[in-house]
Amino acid sequence: MSVIEQLKDKLTQDLQALHVEIIDDSWQHAGHTEARSDLGATHLSITVVSPRFEGVGLMDQHRMVHEALKEARKKHLHALQLKTIPASQWQSGQVR
Repeated sequence: MSVIEQLKDKLTQDLQALHVEIIDDSWQHAGHTEARSDLGATHLSITVVSPRFEGVGLMDQHRMVHEALKEARKKHLHALQLKTIPASQWQSGQVR
């Protein structure tokens, strides 16, 4: 299982995510110390749709994602660009 698939599974499980999209942007940071190819995915753009985000402020939603990925952050993740969406907004088409 790839690193991206592992992260998707982790977010789906921990946040009861209905949708997870992860784009590996690591190649755009080639040459940066933190973007070593032996570490795998270091720079990611992540979208997570979860019912657990309902009534939760944006910063706390992002904290929830960071908490779910804390082990990966210790090992290889250097930068995350996050988009979090409460399930009700996703289902009603009111995506911000």
